[in-house]
Amino acid sequence: MQKANLYIKDWLSIHPYTRQQPSDNYFVQLANRLFHICPLNEIPEAFKKKICLYTAAYLEDVISELGLWRSFVNKHSELYGTALPFYTLTPDYTKDEINEEDIRFIIWNTLQKAPYPHSYIHPMTTSIRQTAKMFFEILDEEYETAPANDALTEYFMKFRDRTEAEHKLLWLFGHNYLTEPSVQEYIAQVTASDKYIIPCGPMALFLYEWIDLLTGHQTENWQQIEGLYPDTPTLSDEIKQRNQTTYELFTKGTKGAQIIYLNGYKELHHFLTQVLQWPDDDNHTLPQMKGNRNFIMMVNPEKGILLANDICECITDPLNNLYNREIAVKEAFNLLTVPTKCPPDLLEYLISHHYIPDAQLPEYGEKELVEKNADFIARHALLYYYRGD
Repeated sequence: MQKANLYIKDWLSIHPYTRQQPSDNYFVQLANRLFHICPLNEIPEAFKKKICLYTAAYLEDVISELGLWRSFVNKHSELYGTALPFYTLTPDYTKDEINEEDIRFIIWNTLQKAPYPHSYIHPMTTSIRQTAKMFFEILDEEYETAPANDALTEYFMKFRDRTEAEHKLLWLFGHNYLTEPSVQEYIAQVTASDKYIIPCGPMALFLYEWIDLLTGHQTENWQQIEGLYPDTPTLSDEIKQRNQTTYELFTKGTKGAQIIYLNGYKELHHFLTQVLQWPDDDNHTLPQMKGNRNFIMMVNPEKGILLANDICECITDPLNNLYNREIAVKEAFNLLTVPTKCPPDLLEYLISHHYIPDAQLPEYGEKELVEKNADFIARHALLYYYRGD
C-alpha cells in the first residue's frame, strides 16, 4: 500500500465545513491516487498536492452539483462562445460531466497562479496535457460510482442568517479549488468588506456575479446581504459638468477622437495647457512625468480622462504613429499581465479593436492564441486591475 501524502485536513482546507462528511475519505484517497501518478516533479511539492486536491474537488463539484465549475464554463461561454480558454474542445466534450480539457485547465490555472518564481506557463505544455490525460483516466473510472457530497449540493441556494451567508461568501471568495489560486497571495489581508469589491477566480468575477451564476439568478435572499450587490455609483452635478467640458475640449482638439498618442512630455504639456486649457502650473501639468517617453490620453464623457505612459510602441491604432513592432513583440504581452501597466478602460479598448496583435506568450510566441484569448488572459492575470473601475 502506497504512503498517503494528502490527509483529511488538506481536503477540509478547501471545503466550507470542519465536520467531516461521509464522502470525504473517498476523495482524500482519490487525491492520493492522483498524487502517486502525477509526473509534475519539477514543481514544488505543495503545488503538486494542490493540483491533486483541486482535481478531486472538481469531480466532487460535478457529481454533487455544487455548481462552481458549471458557473465558470457558462460564463466563459457567454463571453467568448466556447466553454474554455485556449483549448480546442473535442466532439466528446460534455458540459455538466467531467472532461479531460477541464482538467488541463485546472492544472494550468493552479500552476500559473502559484506564487513561486516562474515565467508565464504555456497552456499547451506537454507535461500539462500528459498529466491531465492520466488524471482523466482515473476520474473517468470513478465517475459513475463516486459518492456525491450532499453538504455541497445546491450549497448557495439558501442560508439561515447573515453569519452563514458571510461564511459561504468567504469560502466562495478564496477557499475552494477554483478561486483559491487567484487570491492566495493576499487573502490573509482581505477584510470582510474587501471581498465584495475584489474579483476572484479564473474569470475575475465579483462575488455577486458568482452568486448570480450559482443560483441561476434566483438571488432574492442574497440581495438582502448588505454590500454584496454594489450600489450604482453617482457623480455630483459639478463633476459631471467638469467631465463633459473636458470631453468637449478633448474631442475638439482631436477632431472627434476620444484617444490621443503623445510623443514626449512636451506634447503632453501642450495638450494639457492649450487643448484642455488646464492652468500651466505644477499641480496640473504633471512635471513628475517629464522622464517618460510617450503618453496616451483617453476621454470618456462621464468618467473624464485616463493617462497611460510608455506603451505607445505596442499599439497598432491607426491614430498612433509611435508603434514600433520590434518593441511590441517584446513588450505587448505585459499590457495583458502586468498590473497598472495599462488602465482597464484603455486595455479593454485595445483588446476589442485588436490593437495589440504582437502580444505573444513569453519564450513561446503564439500570437494567435494570445489574441483569441486576450480578454480572458487579462482577467486571469490582472483581476481587479482589469475589472476595477
